[in-house]
Amino acid sequence: MDVRIIVETTFENGTTKRHRLGRLSRPSRRTQPEGFGLLLEDAKTILGQLQNVILRDQIDEISEASRFCPDCDGVRAIHDYRSRVLDTLFGRIEVKAPRIRRCACNAKSDVVLGGPLSPLAHFFPDRSTPELRRLQAELGARHSFREAARILETFLPCAKQVNTSVRNRLGKVAREICGSEQTEPLVPSAAEEAPALTVFLDGAHIRCRPEYQKRHLDVVVGKIESHDRCRRFGLVQQAVLSPASQLRQDLKALGWDHEQTVTVISDGEPALPNLVRNAVDGKVRHILDWWHISMRIQHVENAVKGLLQSRGFSGIPVLFKRPAETLRWYLWHGKVLTATTSLQWLMVDSARLVTDDRVVTEAVRRVQARCRDLYLYLANNMDNLTNYGKRHRRGLPVSSSRAEGCVDDIGNTRMGKRRRMRWSPNGAHRVAVVRAAVLDGRLTCAYQRAAA
Repeated sequence: MDVRIIVETTFENGTTKRHRLGRLSRPSRRTQPEGFGLLLEDAKTILGQLQNVILRDQIDEISEASRFCPDCDGVRAIHDYRSRVLDTLFGRIEVKAPRIRRCACNAKSDVVLGGPLSPLAHFFPDRSTPELRRLQAELGARHSFREAARILETFLPCAKQVNTSVRNRLGKVAREICGSEQTEPLVPSAAEEAPALTVFLDGAHIRCRPEYQKRHLDVVVGKIESHDRCRRFGLVQQAVLSPASQLRQDLKALGWDHEQTVTVISDGEPALPNLVRNAVDGKVRHILDWWHISMRIQHVENAVKGLLQSRGFSGIPVLFKRPAETLRWYLWHGKVLTATTSLQWLMVDSARLVTDDRVVTEAVRRVQARCRDLYLYLANNMDNLTNYGKRHRRGLPVSSSRAEGCVDDIGNTRMGKRRRMRWSPNGAHRVAVVRAAVLDGRLTCAYQRAAA
């Protein structure tokens, strides 16, 4: 069996052009099981030839259309032809691009005349297609840069990929994402009420490069949720001039107005809610994450259980067991003062235990230490506690589990410590921005708008 591939191009003026790409031979008597259908190498060759034909015809058509002056409809002369190398998803192609002289009608205006116009430079300012840059950025955000280059070379007829090129293209895409979001924020109409926004924040620690004289970098990751939409984000505060302005653009993209109060759920780290306060000019309601409270309560319960199970314990069990069992209920229903009072009585009762048993003494010290940690944690975050049971019954979030998921998706999966990579602040920030856009599907949407 012989297969011939012919491409016919029809231009807007009605003319047609035919191209013979080649032929495939599949002898039936010598065909092996791996020879059925279109092979990967055959597909890469055909795609490269097809890209070459379509791209050259497009450049010819655009060059002819660009010769007409948009002001006077006159035909502009061709100054010369220059060779240009275009890097595409299906091969690196060298074409001859014309440069067009400026029209004489511009001399009557105040426009400063420059050199010849290049129609190709308008579509390809960095001599690569947007689809190639998007795919390089997406694979670079999901895998290491070398692995992304290897995947591209394996499955596509593109030119030889280098890890530094993938890294640089990812940086350009990250800057384009930040620039497009700053110029086109989504603002709700006057008839629509701004949606209630909740920001979940957490931090990821990644290895830092030695020249920055730091062991770890802090990557702020999180998720912004409204009633029907969500948006992930990631940033390194040392890599941007204004982290608050970048977070403000993410809030505006979900319909935030300047008068709306934003709810922030995070752990007791004060730097995370302060970042949101700077972005929204202080209009923040901070809620302490219930998961971190619950874990500290669990530590107190385990310490009390260990004390009660000690053989030399001589106290009254109900004085220790009852406060430990009711701590979680009090804090879940917003009875903070009652919970702190129970903690104080638990520490007092533990101090009253007098024993010569070393095991019991160590268990008492452990109970006092766990109670003291929980008491200080609640005292330092007293203004950020709420009635968690009431919020939960209303369907409102009480935990920063969404942010914990973002730590795994944005930080640890791509830049985690187990991957044995070290990062600069700028590199980590760009990867976090692009990876958040990839997970949300914003990277494809942004390039679709640019192509349109």
